[in-house]
Order: sequence, then structure tokens, then C-alpha cells
Amino acid sequence: MFVAPLSLPAAVDRPTVRARATVATVSRAPLRAALVAWFVGGACALALVPALRGGATLGATLPFWLVVAPAINLAWFARGRIGGAIRRALRRSRRPAAVQARRLQSRSRPDRSSRK
Repeated sequence: MFVAPLSLPAAVDRPTVRARATVATVSRAPLRAALVAWFVGGACALALVPALRGGATLGATLPFWLVVAPAINLAWFARGRIGGAIRRALRRSRRPAAVQARRLQSRSRPDRSSRK
């Protein structure tokens, strides 16, 4: 089902990061373009031809292979960028709470300059 290769455990010898990134970028570009075309073509076909959406005999297998399967493969190719975006969003969502807690903490302390 997956077109992208599976990840290997860390114990397996791998090429350097730079060499691996160069090879991956060059070899996956045509495959990524084909997957995007497959996804867009499948989505258009499902939108324009109601019979492709499935029924009692087909179930949801055709929509899966036309839209969901290429979307899963595209997400697999972009898993590093997706993970980075999720980490950045989580950091941003935590940051305001910490800043707000510090503000509340500083407000609850009595100001020493006002005491006499």
C-alpha cells in the first residue's frame, strides 16, 4: 500500500544526513508529483462521477484508492515537516500560558516601593 520506504531502526547503518537528503530529494520528486496528480485526479473523479463514490457492492474501496491512499503516501513523505509543524504549534500554545503565569505571579507580589 505504501509507496514510500519504511523507516529503519537507529541501529542500522545509514548514510550521512546530507547524502541521504540529497538522494531522497532527487529520487522522490517524480514520485511525489505522480502522487499529487493521482490525488487531484482521484478527488476530481469522485466529485464529478457519483458512481465512483461507492455503493452497496463497492463499499468504500474505490474512494480509498483514488483519494486516501495517495494522501497517506504524501503525508508519509512530509512526515518530517508535519512533525516539525506540530512541535512548533505545541511550543507556541504553551508559551502564552507560561507568560501569563509569570504576569499573575508578579501581580500577586506586593510592590516594595509602595510600602513605607
